[in-house]
Amino acid sequence: MPLYCRKDPPDGKASGPAVLAGPTCDSVDILYQPDGYEMPLDLAIGDRVRFLSTGAYTTTYASVGFNGFDPLPAYCI
Repeated sequence: MPLYCRKDPPDGKASGPAVLAGPTCDSVDILYQPDGYEMPLDLAIGDRVRFLSTGAYTTTYASVGFNGFDPLPAYCI
């Protein structure tokens, strides 16, 4: 999976299945749904998670106000 988390658990650390979903209440606002993903169980609010190769997902939701959300800033690296 194209995901990096500063708390990626070393071998033997606890991780569990996670749903990577956005706040839009849209049924397609989910990343990697068919494949599923595991995240560190000690991940907390405010921890940074970086997504790589998300395709059009981020630019689609960032470019317009959607479901009452202001457009998001986009950073191309």
